[in-house]
Amino acid sequence: MDNETGLPPELTHADIKEMLIRLKQSEARLDMVVSSTKLGTWDYKPLTGELTWSKECREIYGLATDVKVDFELFAKQLHPADKQYVLELIPQAMDPAGDGTYDMNCRILRFDDGSVRWVRSQGKVTFNLLGQVEFFIGTVLDITESRLAAEKSARLAAIIDSSGDAIISKTTEGIVTSWNNSAERTFGYTAEEMIGQSILKLLPPERLEEEPMILARLRNGERVEHFETVRVTKYNKKINVSLTISPIKDAQGNIIGLSKIARDITEKKQEELRKNDFIAMVSHELKTPLTSIRTYIQVLLSRSKNEEDAFKVNALTRADVQAKKMTSMIQDFLSLARLEEGKIHITKEEFQLYSLIEEIASDAQFLTSTHNVKVVDCTDITIIADRDKIGQVLINLLSNAIKYSPKGGKITIGCIKNDDDVKIYVRDEGIGISPTDQKRLFDKFYRVKDEKIKTISGFGIGLYLVAEILRCHDTQIKVESTEGAGATFYFMMKCS
Repeated sequence: MDNETGLPPELTHADIKEMLIRLKQSEARLDMVVSSTKLGTWDYKPLTGELTWSKECREIYGLATDVKVDFELFAKQLHPADKQYVLELIPQAMDPAGDGTYDMNCRILRFDDGSVRWVRSQGKVTFNLLGQVEFFIGTVLDITESRLAAEKSARLAAIIDSSGDAIISKTTEGIVTSWNNSAERTFGYTAEEMIGQSILKLLPPERLEEEPMILARLRNGERVEHFETVRVTKYNKKINVSLTISPIKDAQGNIIGLSKIARDITEKKQEELRKNDFIAMVSHELKTPLTSIRTYIQVLLSRSKNEEDAFKVNALTRADVQAKKMTSMIQDFLSLARLEEGKIHITKEEFQLYSLIEEIASDAQFLTSTHNVKVVDCTDITIIADRDKIGQVLINLLSNAIKYSPKGGKITIGCIKNDDDVKIYVRDEGIGISPTDQKRLFDKFYRVKDEKIKTISGFGIGLYLVAEILRCHDTQIKVESTEGAGATFYFMMKCS
């Protein structure tokens, strides 16, 4: 040792200065780490009862810097449900028979606003030669957000596992990444058998083109809802399913995966098939006698006109109108049944649009005495389509326009021709359609819920058939409407 400095002879003042600089740098780095992680530190000396909290620790607990902290104050802010557990764990950590470590999660009540926070506290006990606790130092970290996120994930996982629908997630390449219990019940495959496998495993060969189509729609930001299709189980059984598929996005909005909900609708489809069979049978049985009734009415009407019997002519004319309505209704039911069975046939031919529209407009005018049906700009237009089916579309649109214009007014069926196509529209001056109803207007059996039209008869299949017939012609029906100001239904057709 140096007699003057008391230091080992190999250490100089420069060495000591360098060591102090390094020590300060280490302390600065430690302070930076603690500050960046918001990690609080504490120091407890049981022998003196002294408890010291760092600035970060005080911020976690919401305690002002000028308030003296002690063990009693700390214990007071423990959540009532966790207080006994914590106060039992601390003496265990300070027991010389243990390993002197301390690690626990608990809830606290912040000093400033009383809010509940989750914290993780870790510590290490140092014993003196007498086995007494000399130092008890440690850290505390606010883990509320991660704890709540974990609880939310656990709840979500429980919901997914208990759901009656198959819930599946997959990559954008179609590789399955999660598979819930209902997916196993629906498709027969366990999670171990499907995770890491291609979703194409569930698609029948004739439907393989659906997957790239769905992916393309999702990449465009769309959400595929209630897409009805067919899938294959592990046991090679085909089932009807309804799919709702949504993109999974990261914080930057990039699509990183897909979430799919699949509902087995096989029984529903079978029930619909039985119902459609019944409708088709009944409609077919009604069609024959109704044709005979119309024939007799027209014969009697012709004789009454020759006899100039005004009363009979009026009565038989009204009977013929009602018979026509019934014929149209039966035709709709038959079309619905054929559509549901996939037996609707589109036979396209070239024909003059005006002759069809004029024929249907005349019949529509015959059915109403309070409306003026007008045809606008439909001459010299030739289209290629199924004439009967397009006629059915126009009949339904005109019938709706008459029904939902209870005060009468003008109904216009018109055409706007462009270079290669024509816009065909039906406009009325009726009650209009709300934005909410417009979204579901073309759903099967959907009827607008409005007190003003509750007495108007209908089954909610006319516009559904319109939409489906036009879909078979590679076009679609659209509507523009304002409540109280009428509605315009229109669709596009290619000109020949």
